[in-house]
Amino acid sequence: MLESLFSGISEREWIGICAACGAVWIFWVLWQGSKGKESSSRGGGIQLRVSKAAFIREVIRWCVGHFGLPPRSRTWPRVDLRYYKHRKVMGTYQQRGKVITVYWGSHADLREVVNTVIHEYQHFLDIRSGKDDRAYDKEIKEVGYQDNSFERKAREVADRWQKACFKDLEKRGVCRIVSK
Repeated sequence: MLESLFSGISEREWIGICAACGAVWIFWVLWQGSKGKESSSRGGGIQLRVSKAAFIREVIRWCVGHFGLPPRSRTWPRVDLRYYKHRKVMGTYQQRGKVITVYWGSHADLREVVNTVIHEYQHFLDIRSGKDDRAYDKEIKEVGYQDNSFERKAREVADRWQKACFKDLEKRGVCRIVSK
């Protein structure tokens, strides 16, 4: 059968090609897995002790415990973890579905991930309705992203609470600081 598909390749050569491809795939999977539980060298020697998805959930848990849920809400935001680097953003919040998206590859280290999750959680608290969403969009058009009051507040909250969140996550064993 293989001879009919690849007439110039013997069955033995085909098995060798498949074995080589399998070995490359296994190496890649192991390499990606080892990247998943440690930060970059710029991360100050911080190591994850859980998966990336579990880490994000733990930051959300911390946010719920420290900032609470929005009035008249009993549900946490949904989280969508994307592993690639987005060309423009580190994270987003989508009001209609109450979804926080985190682009893991856009972050230099775990501190940035924590900052992004807290930032987007603040949007979850502040942008609750279509009316809030329209107000956000209107302000973006009028003053731009940097001067938007929703963005300024989210940056201030994330910058203020990032270290406290990180300390709590370390205390609970979610991550640890390793000396170099």
